[in-house]
Order: sequence, then structure tokens, then C-alpha cells
Amino acid sequence: MRAVTWHGKRDVRVDTVPDPRIEAATDAIVRITSSGICGSDLHLYEVLGPFMTEGDILGHEPMGIVEEVGPEVTSLKPGDRVVVPFNISCGHCFMCERGLQSQCETTQVTSQGKGAALLGYTKLYGQVPGGQAEYLRVPQAQYGPIKVPEGPSDDRFVYLSDVVPTAWQAVEYA
Repeated sequence: MRAVTWHGKRDVRVDTVPDPRIEAATDAIVRITSSGICGSDLHLYEVLGPFMTEGDILGHEPMGIVEEVGPEVTSLKPGDRVVVPFNISCGHCFMCERGLQSQCETTQVTSQGKGAALLGYTKLYGQVPGGQAEYLRVPQAQYGPIKVPEGPSDDRFVYLSDVVPTAWQAVEYA
């Protein structure tokens, strides 16, 4: 498949990389139909380079069509249209049950002293391949992806992955 990959400071390319596959019972594979580019991606382009590895797949604002699900993903099926939030959360740990999914204890990157793993970001947040690609492996898919209806164009929903929740949280904090 084709994917946006990091190769060094100010060096991002579209490369051919292996297709993702189901690795855990809670995984799903999503065929990406749209993916946003976040201001946080600019940090990877330059400042956070020391925490990247050449070939890392970028992107944490994707949506698409479910192609395959692991046996523990019962809320999704192939053909479902989904938006995929950028943080990877289990939905059942102490932190998730209190609405603190960005601190998920199941995906927490304790080796780096960080919270929940993030799609398409640095070693600091789990180095999980991202969604600026043709396909995406979504860990913890029994909880994270949000089903959206068929019909309206992707631009009606893609912002639910990061932009809208981030803005909502900023308003809540204010």
C-alpha cells in the first residue's frame, strides 16, 4: 500500500509499505477514505524528529471503511463506515471509565512516562502506524472507532477524529 512516511527532519514522502494486518483480537483494518493533517504533524516534521524512526507512517485524523475485524470486535463489521479517534483507548480500564481516555492504562506508554498510545505519532506515544495511508490497523477497535452513516461526504465527519474533540475540550477547559 501507499503511505505518508517520515524520513528525517523536513523529509516526508509517500512510500510503498506492507499492508497492515490483524495483530490482536481487538484490532480492525480500515480502508482509509479521508485523513486530515493536524498542526501536531508539524511537530513531527521538525521538532520531534529525535523521537521518530525512518519509515514511520504518519497521520492521526482518519476515517474509512472497515475491511476486517478481530474476534473481540463485536460492534463493527466489514463495510461499516467509521471515524477513528487519534488516541488508542480500551474503554474499560480505571482511567477510561472516568472519561480520561487519553490516559488509558491499557495502551499507556509507561516506558516514556506518557499517556495513551496515539496513531501515527512518535516513540513517545507508542509509534503506532498512522492513517495517512491506504489502510490502517486500528488497535482497541472494540472501543475507539465511531460509526457514521452512509451518504454524506467524508468532510462532514472526518473532523470528529481530532479537530472537533480538541476544540470541545479547549472550550470545556476555558
